[in-house]
Amino acid sequence: MAAAPEAKGPPLDGHRLFTENCAACHGESGRGDRKLSDLGFVKFGVKMPDFGDCSFANREADGDWASTIHRGGRARAFPRAMPAWDKALNDDEIEAIIGYLRTKCEKSGWPRGEFNLPLAMFTEKAFPEDELLNINKLNTKGPYAFTSTTIFEKRFGATGQLELNLPISSVAGSPHTQTGIGDIGVAWKQNLLADVDQGTIFSALGEVVLPTGSAAKGLGSGSWAFETHGLFAQIMGDYFLQGDVFGAFPTGKGLANEAHGNFAFGRTFAEDEGWGRSWSPQVELLTTQAFAPGEKLQWDIVPQLQVSLSSRQHVLASFGGRFPLNDRGGNRQPQFVFYLIWDWYDAGLFEAW
Repeated sequence: MAAAPEAKGPPLDGHRLFTENCAACHGESGRGDRKLSDLGFVKFGVKMPDFGDCSFANREADGDWASTIHRGGRARAFPRAMPAWDKALNDDEIEAIIGYLRTKCEKSGWPRGEFNLPLAMFTEKAFPEDELLNINKLNTKGPYAFTSTTIFEKRFGATGQLELNLPISSVAGSPHTQTGIGDIGVAWKQNLLADVDQGTIFSALGEVVLPTGSAAKGLGSGSWAFETHGLFAQIMGDYFLQGDVFGAFPTGKGLANEAHGNFAFGRTFAEDEGWGRSWSPQVELLTTQAFAPGEKLQWDIVPQLQVSLSSRQHVLASFGGRFPLNDRGGNRQPQFVFYLIWDWYDAGLFEAW
């Protein structure tokens, strides 16, 4: 005889749990109307977070809040006055409290932090950011070539983002190596869909590339160019898929239009039972088709690993390799690629370590 299924109790009341366990410090409304110094922690003038401020609250994923609740403020380099609750509350109760806090911003239009997925090397993210990124590419075979691109990203409102790209390159030349600024890019990203229940996000991006690099020295194209991107991501349980499909349209004579499809698949592991340092392996597939006679579809694969460096997880690094799968030679050489990210909204560069 089959065993009867276990009876489930009534759903947990996140509001009640918050009132009983959190309101003494965070206030009945959770709107950040108190400072730690008001509670007797005289050395702390830090104001409590305002969970009704959607520009703050929706940037954070549930896992970030759960980490701080489970392990206390020390887990993410917040004040230690925030105690660890993993012995007093079980996982379901903590989840219910987070669910209650989410009701304060559920219709705000700000994409949730769950979509702030690990950045791939070449696949633009759909999530709008406040970040400073430095990404580097070095040929490991063939002619010497090194490019370091600094990217500044600034969010505007709930769904917009301005992006500025400044590449500096060093390439083998005759009779000596040529070094200088490449073609600067200016882009706008607009989020169009972010459904956290379905795990789906979609954004559009347009970019203007200025001919600031010297074509004669091999540092630029010598032409204005325009790019249009469709960006998406799909969360699938513990895994995620990100995509960046775009066209590049140079205005110069003799330069071919191109279509690109970049896709990254990966997952994140975290130390300390899921609450500590994160490790995110990804595999990226890059495709390029130039629309010119005789041009072939080019394929590249980029295995890589991202790791969080700071306790707040606002400073991260990634490294990997780009390997052409066909049409090797010329400017299609294997590369070592790496980057550093500073999410400057979350904390200063030298804070929260």
